Amino acid sequence: MAPPLKDRKFGTLLLIVLVGIVMGAFMSALVKVMLPGSDNVVKTFFTYALPFGVGYPSPVVVDLMAIKFQFGFQFEFTMLSILGVFLSLYFFRWYR
Repeated sequence: MAPPLKDRKFGTLLLIVLVGIVMGAFMSALVKVMLPGSDNVVKTFFTYALPFGVGYPSPVVVDLMAIKFQFGFQFEFTMLSILGVFLSLYFFRWYR
């Protein structure tokens, strides 16, 4: 039987979700290379990226005259990255 979620550490959960995102991104890149054609419906469904982030499409700029900072981050969600998160959470359920 799996231990209850309230006994788990939040840092471990965050690490597992990040591993799932990376695993999904790897699967998405693999599908892009393995499936032929650019207008393939299956390839488009699994690899279509929905970008989201701070400073998207242009980064946030803080100009202090003597020094200029430019920062931002962006996530790209695909169906395979979401599947990777769900798979990692499923395995996290059985982690002790």
